[in-house]
Amino acid sequence: MAVRQPAIRIEPVRPSHARAVQLLAEDPLIAATTNLPEPYPPDGARNWIRYLLSRRRAGVEYAFAIINERDELVGVNGLVDVSYDDKEAELGYWIGRTFWGHGYATAGSRLVLQYGFEVLGLRRLIARPLERNIASRRVLEKLGFCWTGNEQNVFPKFEPDDRLAIYEFMASQWDDNS
Repeated sequence: MAVRQPAIRIEPVRPSHARAVQLLAEDPLIAATTNLPEPYPPDGARNWIRYLLSRRRAGVEYAFAIINERDELVGVNGLVDVSYDDKEAELGYWIGRTFWGHGYATAGSRLVLQYGFEVLGLRRLIARPLERNIASRRVLEKLGFCWTGNEQNVFPKFEPDDRLAIYEFMASQWDDNS
């Protein structure tokens, strides 16, 4: 039985997305498993988007708003630490709590994979969710990422024993599946 993918689109995050990002990112459950600050500051989205735009111009980070069929911003996904020398980047994403369980993370990330491999010419993508973030790990598995092991958490927001699960996806896998 084929799984229905939600009708979504992605678009580069821009200042007009700040209000919607702010409302979703203020939810403590989003911050609990992401690198978003906790609590999310009142001007967090505006400041992040300003920072992001300079990183996009530098070619080291590409963040996209995930927009659903009702034209609502449901979350954000993108590529960070883009290295053109190594032809790799890290995939990251989060979805607003009211939109969980609808396939938006998987569908949006699939479009970001396409962008990374077909537009940026990357050869390898990694993802590092918290080991305890089962929903995020399931998204990666549905996309075809391969688990390569665990490593100690490097993010100061989390406890050192809150380990990361490491996943990778190679361009050759994309070529085989696209």
